[in-house]
Amino acid sequence: MDRHGFAAAATGTLIPTIGGRKAFVPAQLPPALDVRHFLPQLSRATQAVGELKGIGRSVPNPLLLIRPLQRREAVSSSSMEGTYTTLSDLFLFEAGAGEAATRGDNREVLNYVRALEGAITGLLTLPISSRLIRDAHRVLLTGVARHRGATVEPGELKRDQNWIGGSGRIDTARFIPAPPAETPRALDALMTYINREDRENASPLIDAALAHYQFEAIHPFADGNGRVGRMLITLMLIENGTLPQPLLYMSPFLERQKDRYIDLMYAVSREGAWEEWVAFFLEAVAASASETISVVERLQDLHQAYRDRFQTAQRSALRLRIIDLAFERPVRSISDIANALGISYGGALNNIKELVAQRVAEEVPGTYPKLIRFPGVLEALQI
Repeated sequence: MDRHGFAAAATGTLIPTIGGRKAFVPAQLPPALDVRHFLPQLSRATQAVGELKGIGRSVPNPLLLIRPLQRREAVSSSSMEGTYTTLSDLFLFEAGAGEAATRGDNREVLNYVRALEGAITGLLTLPISSRLIRDAHRVLLTGVARHRGATVEPGELKRDQNWIGGSGRIDTARFIPAPPAETPRALDALMTYINREDRENASPLIDAALAHYQFEAIHPFADGNGRVGRMLITLMLIENGTLPQPLLYMSPFLERQKDRYIDLMYAVSREGAWEEWVAFFLEAVAASASETISVVERLQDLHQAYRDRFQTAQRSALRLRIIDLAFERPVRSISDIANALGISYGGALNNIKELVAQRVAEEVPGTYPKLIRFPGVLEALQI
């Protein structure tokens, strides 16, 4: 990357790095923004998030929604970085299915879930900070295959210059982010902006748009930046009270709009196209919130239909509790169900047989220990 294509309105500074190239160090936030350029998108996004917030408050047990939605997010966010699995395979892996358990991609995607869950828990005692972000990165890349970042030090900032594009060659890279020496200072400045005292006077959605771009422009880690940067969106919206639970996940939308997503962030760096980026981000928020509302409504409707169906059946209490477990994780072993309910294996098996007979559940062929899948729940989670 050189000065070619970087206009006077670029949002940072080009400084020398390896190979005689120039690296981009973003200017500190906030930029000057003309809100009129994205006021309709801001209105729609704010309304959609408000509706999602209302749904989150009305759900008696938010875990019935949060856990499957987090796994849906993990599949999409990881897919954007070349780690591919399906939601069904991820649930199979988590339940211990033999073939799924041998696939490294499943392990890496489940790492995403655990990293996000750990970071959300970390907000109880920590602000959004370099420490919190590094802890998430450590979980994300622990135990991954060598070609997927195992040579990178999980939880540590980059020590070598990284770049984006160029087929492994810096001289043909599309974008060269901040050099290692500049990274800690740039990341600390971002954390200072996120935690500034007057932030309650700003739009939390615009803040998330600015912070996400800034994180990706810094690219502080040798690997995993895209996934950690998308986690940051969720963390900010929880920490600042925009959402009471982690229900908004944008990766499914961003995956479908990947080229536009990347091009608009690059245009911010190259020519200061902040308004176009923020408008797109807000469009993504509104669309993602609407999609999540649809998924939540499908899950709620299905859950109620199952409860209505089995509420009056003899010995229905255990079956209803099994159904509740299915909405948290729709692929489970019989032993796992028995342990979760505090009943015998035989007691769990008898109730599961009835659910299989009613086509609410099905056995997963060729699995040992025997796994049970709830196809209706998996279908409801799809867009």
